[in-house]
Amino acid sequence: MVTRALRRAMQREEGQALVLACLVMLVLSIAVLTTVNLGHGVHERVRLQNTADAAAYSMAAMEARAFNFYAFSNRTQVSHYVSAMSWQSLLSFAYFAEAFLVDIYGVMKTLNPCAQPTSYWAVVCPVLRAVPMLGPFISFVASAMGWFRAFLRVFVLQPLQSADPDRQVGRYVIPLYRVMNEVLAGASRATFLATLAHVTGASAEVVAANDPDVDPRSSQLVAGLLSGCLLGRAHMKEALDPFAGPLTLPVEPRRDGQKVSRAKRVMGSISNATRFGCDRAAAHGWCGPGWVTSRDLEDLVPLPAGLEPVRDLLALLPDWKWGQTRLLTYRDARGRWPPDANLIRDWHDAPNAPVAMLAQGDALGADDLYHLGLGPRTFDLGPLSIDNPFNCRPTDDPIACWGDNRYGVGDTVQRKLPFRSMLKTSLWALPRADAPSIHWRLVTSSGGRLWPRGPGAAAPTGGPGNPEAAIGLGQNPHQYRLGSVTVFSIDVWAANVRGVEDGNHPWEGLAAFPHFEPGQYAGACGNGAQLTGTPALATAASRQREFNQPSTWVLLHKTPEQMKNLADTTGAGSNRPALLDPAGIASLDFDGRGTTLAMDDTRKAFAGGQGLNVISRGQTYYHRPGNWAEQPNFFNPYWKPRLAAVVQGLYSMPLVDGLVKGLPEPLDGLPQKAVTH
Repeated sequence: MVTRALRRAMQREEGQALVLACLVMLVLSIAVLTTVNLGHGVHERVRLQNTADAAAYSMAAMEARAFNFYAFSNRTQVSHYVSAMSWQSLLSFAYFAEAFLVDIYGVMKTLNPCAQPTSYWAVVCPVLRAVPMLGPFISFVASAMGWFRAFLRVFVLQPLQSADPDRQVGRYVIPLYRVMNEVLAGASRATFLATLAHVTGASAEVVAANDPDVDPRSSQLVAGLLSGCLLGRAHMKEALDPFAGPLTLPVEPRRDGQKVSRAKRVMGSISNATRFGCDRAAAHGWCGPGWVTSRDLEDLVPLPAGLEPVRDLLALLPDWKWGQTRLLTYRDARGRWPPDANLIRDWHDAPNAPVAMLAQGDALGADDLYHLGLGPRTFDLGPLSIDNPFNCRPTDDPIACWGDNRYGVGDTVQRKLPFRSMLKTSLWALPRADAPSIHWRLVTSSGGRLWPRGPGAAAPTGGPGNPEAAIGLGQNPHQYRLGSVTVFSIDVWAANVRGVEDGNHPWEGLAAFPHFEPGQYAGACGNGAQLTGTPALATAASRQREFNQPSTWVLLHKTPEQMKNLADTTGAGSNRPALLDPAGIASLDFDGRGTTLAMDDTRKAFAGGQGLNVISRGQTYYHRPGNWAEQPNFFNPYWKPRLAAVVQGLYSMPLVDGLVKGLPEPLDGLPQKAVTH
């Protein structure tokens, strides 16, 4: 019975399915565990890449904010320079009005020598006063001149002398704008240092917020230093040293091959652009309507829109008033006038003669020039030509003229631009360390320190006996000689405008400011000496180098232990249930050989070790909407952050360059698609 029962049991086939079921369950379990582990790895890979992207974008956004702050800071500096020029223009105009009114009085006194007769007029004038109708007219003119002289003393000269706006504005108000610009330069430097700390730290706080199990120190060591280098290379250090150095740019460099000169020229030209002079004679007939710095009479006289015919009549009158206020390039102002003068207007804007629109802000100049003349400069009587004492020629002494007589003296090219050199009246604010300021203004009998330096007071012409010395009127005899004999002379009374060194206008040049580096670097940031390399002077950064627009790099690595997310309190998953044992290995021993199946990530990192590795690149780029051709600069707030393809930044990271070059076919022909992060 027992034997028969055993024999029958061995003939049954129902138990064979159990073995197959066990094998299927084993394979299914391994597949499930593998799927869970693979899914976790993919999730962690995506999460780590997102963390790197967030960090790179955060760094680029921080740089964009810093660059946009530079733009607003630099624009504020420009507004301060324009305000300083406006104040100097007001000073120049005030002292122009003083000298101009004194010259008007001088014209009346010259045309009426009987008001205070001297020499042979002491004999002629009593005879003229005895003439009916003529005598009362002479007396009336003399009375009118007395009233006008009293008006000058009470309402013009005394207020200017007592208030002394030249000292108050020149020594305190205008220098205050430079101090504020130095404060802005310091704020820009602090902004750079804060941004550099964030960038070199590889945005560790962003990494910690997204994945607290990642250790960002390796990224800080490599990518942080690289990003910091690229950030520093975007700055022209000659304009503002991000770490140290003075907050004032030196005034000595002014050549085209000097980077300090180039930086100053940018700031000076932008500031001067708001003060562009508009003179119809110099502009060959073109001048915008109501141009802000136009000195034409029809623009100076405020007329309502309904009086256009009157404005047109004024436009027909000859120009008598010129003037401009500008930042200038410092030159030796102690030579003769000209040729060593610093010209306030010039059409020669060559690199080695940076004047006018290419000026560098080393000096601040203002002039309010005028010219008064009665009749032609000379009377041509056949072969005889007689000088008209009431209308100066360019060769006459400007001290003895009503206004400036220098029509383009020294101009051997154009001979068209009048009053090319500053003289009467004008104001120079010079670097304090080099020379005291020079102000061409009315000098009265109280005296002053004349320029060039010399002993004694600046007594008006005519000597101490000049009865009009108190109001700064100079007596200038025009003698007409026949050989060595004086036939007759005419006293021309003109405002005694002289150059005075008063020290009222210190100007230390431009304040430092952040300036974008346009030059091409010889190599990538990671190539040793190129870390602090000098950019080229003659070659601009190429498109392949992204015009020196900085990139931000993030390299993150996560070990298998960190992938368990032990420090994460956000509920991030873990692959621990799929590892079966602490080693993460499933042992299979079907044939006695001890086959193992690794369930954990065993890929190698860049520097060795197991785990996940990601790389991300952000970029701070400049773009004005509608104009892709505009070069990056720190004057317009059009800086933006973005994520960029890693391969496009290979120029700045030799590691990526080697990676792309090592791609197999056909990936080597499509690196942008192959490496996007």
